[in-house]
Amino acid sequence: MDYKDFMAGYTKNFFWFKAKNDLIKTLMSSAWNQDKKADILIIGAGTGDELGVLNRFGRCYVVDKNKDALNRIDRRLCRQKKLADACDLPYGDGFFDVAVSLDVFEHIENDARAVAEIYRVLKKDGVLIFTVPAFSAIMSSHDKALHHLRRYNKKRLHRLFSKFSQRSFFYWNSILFPPIAVIRILRKRSRVTIDRMYLFSWVNEFFYRLLIIDNILIKIGRSFPAGLTIAGYCRK
Repeated sequence: MDYKDFMAGYTKNFFWFKAKNDLIKTLMSSAWNQDKKADILIIGAGTGDELGVLNRFGRCYVVDKNKDALNRIDRRLCRQKKLADACDLPYGDGFFDVAVSLDVFEHIENDARAVAEIYRVLKKDGVLIFTVPAFSAIMSSHDKALHHLRRYNKKRLHRLFSKFSQRSFFYWNSILFPPIAVIRILRKRSRVTIDRMYLFSWVNEFFYRLLIIDNILIKIGRSFPAGLTIAGYCRK
């Protein structure tokens, strides 16, 4: 979960974040299908909710330039945590098996530099797992409140990750995309604030099950033709 979402009052039980943890497990299972434990670099601490999933696959190292977010991460959940910039990672070449960047690249002015650093610290055949917001047309006050510099499309991502030998991209949060996209477009000029959704528990559970459909499709290598997020993995 983004640290700013946490500060806005969201919890890990919100449908988006529950389903996103399932998505992380799906992407990791697809991209890292080896028996050995991986050394995993997590770029952007957020609230650390994904560590419960990622620790099943290996040893987690966390970097973030937000000291408050980093301090929230329980040291018992990771081998190491460091205050560092994604564009200047404090690790040697070929140190990691997997790098995980969840809704981080849109915050970085020089995202190409960050990707080059990730590529450098990955081993040969290492994997980058990522999510980014999709479609520049729906850039809204919500994005500004979260300090997003951009939203992405697949063409831009292919350029950004061009050094990687294998690239797999999927749209995520697709069924809810049409109504949320309309709301975001209508709020383009509204006051800069994080969108806040107050849901009955049964509505939250229903939306969660809609996102499970996306995760099932991605598990078999497919996705809907549009979504609020682009998720995927790249192999060095």
